[in-house]
Amino acid sequence: MRYLLCLAGGVLIGALLALTAASTLQRRNAWPRAVMNVMQHELGQARETLRLGRCADASLTVSRSHLALLSDDLERALLDPGTKDRVFAKYAQDLRDTVAAWDPQAECGRQAEALSAVSQACDACHRDYR
Repeated sequence: MRYLLCLAGGVLIGALLALTAASTLQRRNAWPRAVMNVMQHELGQARETLRLGRCADASLTVSRSHLALLSDDLERALLDPGTKDRVFAKYAQDLRDTVAAWDPQAECGRQAEALSAVSQACDACHRDYR
């Protein structure tokens, strides 16, 4: 009986240590995941606004400025300090260029094309780095 209790205690302590380690490792990646989630949210909000036909809505300007701000931080958020990745830097610059080309004051068709280009720039990077 004593061996069974020791075994159960060992399993319990091992499970607690494994959960602690998993939690620590998950927190390490919080900033990159947060950047990607916010970018995905802003792109989705902009698409939904255009889908509803509100092409001159102020929220499109806000979404564009948030995407531009976040795209400026991609290398800092996703790469280790001091790391240089030429291919990732090219993808990040392509995203910044497509976000900069999006004019939130344009007509709906042009904005839809711009959002499609932003989405394609995201997908291009995700094909290699996800």
